Amino acid sequence: MALTIPHVAAEDRVLEEMIVTAQKRSQGLQDVPIAVTLISGEKIIEAGILGLEDLTTYVPNVNMVQNPGGGSPSAITVRGIGSGNNAGFEQSVGMFIDGVYAGRSRQFLVPFLDIGTVEVLKGPQGALFGKNTVAGAMIINSARPTDTFEAELRGRHEAEYSSREYVGMVSGPLTDTVRGRLAATYQDFGGYMDNLVSNAEDPEIENQSIRASLEWDITDNVSAYAKVDYAEQGTTGSNTQFTDTGGLFRGLVPHAAVITPLEDGVFDDKTTLDGFNDEFSDTESLNVIVQVDWDFESGVTLTSITGYSEYDVKSLMDGDTSDLRLFEALSDEEFEQVNQEFRLASPGGETLDYIVGVYLESQDLKSINSVDISLLPLASFGVPPAQITVNPPFEQESDTQAIFGEMTWNFTDDWSFTGGLRYEKSEKEGSLANIISDFGGTEQTTNPFILGVAGGLLQFFPGQLEDDRSTNNLSYTANVSWNYSDDGMAYLRYARGYKSGGFNPSNKSLDADIFEYDDEEVNSIELGAKLTLLDGVASLNLALFHTEMSNLQVSSFVDSGFIVGNAAESTSKGFEAEGRWIATEYLDFSLSLGYLDSIYDDFPGAPCTITQLSSADPVAAGCIGYTPENPGLGLTNQKGETAGRSPEWTSTFAANFHYPIGKSLVFKGSLDLLYEDELNEKASPNYQGSYHKINARLALANAADTWEIALVGKNLNDEATYAGGFGAGFFTGSWVKSRLPPRTVALDFTYRFQ
Repeated sequence: MALTIPHVAAEDRVLEEMIVTAQKRSQGLQDVPIAVTLISGEKIIEAGILGLEDLTTYVPNVNMVQNPGGGSPSAITVRGIGSGNNAGFEQSVGMFIDGVYAGRSRQFLVPFLDIGTVEVLKGPQGALFGKNTVAGAMIINSARPTDTFEAELRGRHEAEYSSREYVGMVSGPLTDTVRGRLAATYQDFGGYMDNLVSNAEDPEIENQSIRASLEWDITDNVSAYAKVDYAEQGTTGSNTQFTDTGGLFRGLVPHAAVITPLEDGVFDDKTTLDGFNDEFSDTESLNVIVQVDWDFESGVTLTSITGYSEYDVKSLMDGDTSDLRLFEALSDEEFEQVNQEFRLASPGGETLDYIVGVYLESQDLKSINSVDISLLPLASFGVPPAQITVNPPFEQESDTQAIFGEMTWNFTDDWSFTGGLRYEKSEKEGSLANIISDFGGTEQTTNPFILGVAGGLLQFFPGQLEDDRSTNNLSYTANVSWNYSDDGMAYLRYARGYKSGGFNPSNKSLDADIFEYDDEEVNSIELGAKLTLLDGVASLNLALFHTEMSNLQVSSFVDSGFIVGNAAESTSKGFEAEGRWIATEYLDFSLSLGYLDSIYDDFPGAPCTITQLSSADPVAAGCIGYTPENPGLGLTNQKGETAGRSPEWTSTFAANFHYPIGKSLVFKGSLDLLYEDELNEKASPNYQGSYHKINARLALANAADTWEIALVGKNLNDEATYAGGFGAGFFTGSWVKSRLPPRTVALDFTYRFQ
């Protein structure tokens, strides 16, 4: 946890209290018996954190991957628990924006704008937050309207890749009872990859978003908060790197000779071959939130939170990932969600504290993934040319109802017990159809040649599937905490949660037996301590955890595609430590350290490991079904293998200083050191070697804090890191990896109106 601590006089040197909402009420971080990391909005700005992928590098045992291909869903892993890339998947980490649940991974792509705080809760949070929080929850709190006038303009320019960002904000009272806030941003990021096909710099990213919010003191006891935000995000080109070691089309790849071989999982250049098909991803999103609070004379508060969210994502991906015009995939995903929560909360600090509530949610997901194989050089194989399009429209509707409650019994001045319970009912309907068209038409073809090519080459078959499912689930938590001194607290927490099941949109052969997958379950125990040290100038928070997953939702290679099934069990255990220290009146430090041991206890039907595939006899090594012609068809049991994106060690170290120069100027600086252990086997497309990144900031500001100019450096040591990878389809033995940005240095200027 890397937080900027404001300058204080030596005699007043003490850690500021950090407020979190991890238990759906405002509490001090050191008072909450849950492992929570808090990132301030100030730190987000200073570190140049643009979104969740940047932010997660500052949190121990948290990893985020942006899957290769424009507009692909993101996946967050906490303590070794996460989700894969599938339109039907719901995330294992629940995201809550201003108290409203964001149910789809694509909602994780929103750029950060005018953020107050971000809280990362680790471990199952099902009792208070519901389904799909088996790994944890992320709580994003927007900055609220202020009682006094505030305005700010901020610009950031990066020269090497021609990137820029502009942010504007104005906030203050509109009447005696109404306050408003308006914020907007425009981002334009130039590419850092040399596209060998188009001679362009990829990927180019353009984002713009605007947010308006109001707070209204309706009466002395009733207040309301309303927020509307709209965002457009566009990406052109790709950040994928291609390496080829053989395969059916090896001799047809024009740039094969200049592709750098993959050595120890690292590319030594910054080149891409994607782009011949004009890859892009465009997203439009709208979010509306209305919260009303009634404060009764007894101190009890009734809260209503209503949320509406929608997005539309259109993207085109070069399906063969090379510079050949083989086939492309065009995706159009639409999503709509309505949430309603009512909760009643006691004032807190009583012998019995409680929160009870009702939650309602409705979601509608529509996804069409068109696969165009008209670009395939069929004539080279003696087959007449044809334009073949496969359109598998997928739709999933879901409704969720829940009742929940949590009660804390403070049975002595030092001891308390918290118990939470949530009953949740989830109903889903899913449908999938394969429509195979020829010669650019939209109607289902009857042409036997077209059907033969689609079925034989891509294993897509015409037809339709429909199904529905209903589940009832009980999530609960039990927590004992001990305030053994004024400066220390220890706790023991047990929690159970679940992640909702669903339907497979990747079911190419329309096999009814693999269309549906079930809920997964998690049980976790955590032992923690929160310490305030050195008379309030330092703190240290510790957590030990042991988590067991059953009926684990995993992607397995079935039917020439990845299908979600409940085929695995896993165990995740480890520890986390986070500390802060105000060393002097001008200098403070923070440190986080995470250790993780996450393995599959059982995973039959998994893809063969690289170790098996590279052995002299893969079948004897346990890769059942392997043939040299089709090595990807081999399956194995990955029992004992590391689960998901689970680096053994992660750590962050941050130093912040704030030093006056005379009476009118202030010199500021920060240094962030980020470390992550290696991921996966060296020869795997998902391999990431261990790395450390250096981020730094140097700034000069006036004493009144109305202006500030800064140099912001990210990945200053220019580490080659990747967001994920996969095997490259037709090119047997070829891989694609999605490369993250290299070293950047930007000039940042801020002016605040007073």
